[in-house]
Amino acid sequence: MTGLLQRKLLEILQSKKEDEGFSLVELVIVIAVLAILSAVAIPAFQGVQVRAKTSAVKNGLTNGIKECVVSSGLGESTQYRVSQAYAGQYQGYNIRPLGNANPDGATVTCYAAAAIPIATETGNLPFFEIEYDPRDGTVTKNCNLTGVSNPPGCKPLENPPW
Repeated sequence: MTGLLQRKLLEILQSKKEDEGFSLVELVIVIAVLAILSAVAIPAFQGVQVRAKTSAVKNGLTNGIKECVVSSGLGESTQYRVSQAYAGQYQGYNIRPLGNANPDGATVTCYAAAAIPIATETGNLPFFEIEYDPRDGTVTKNCNLTGVSNPPGCKPLENPPW
């Protein structure tokens, strides 16, 4: 029995340590490949975030107009402050009445609203405006980002632009 243990111990001590694990060159190559992949993926991911923010706020503005039209049809208030869609939290944006009117004012209707980027997002996100004319049912939409010809979420050559 002791002879078997001695042979096993001898085998372990004589085995080469270089046969185990990865070499330094292999590890450096793996790190370089990961760095290249992350350099490509991070900007693409940031573009997805911007598109998600603009899509969410455009849907909120559209839902606010729809909510206002339904409220009007039901004979309920069409004041801006009553609209639930405009009261939502939209990442990167503040929604307010078009023209920066006081949202609590009694004469401010929910037929016109604007999504303004918050201060930390100015320059990254476009602003959006929507206005509904209850007399003829027309909707006017606008979007812009100063200095950018084709801002995310905008289609400047189409009517409506978003």
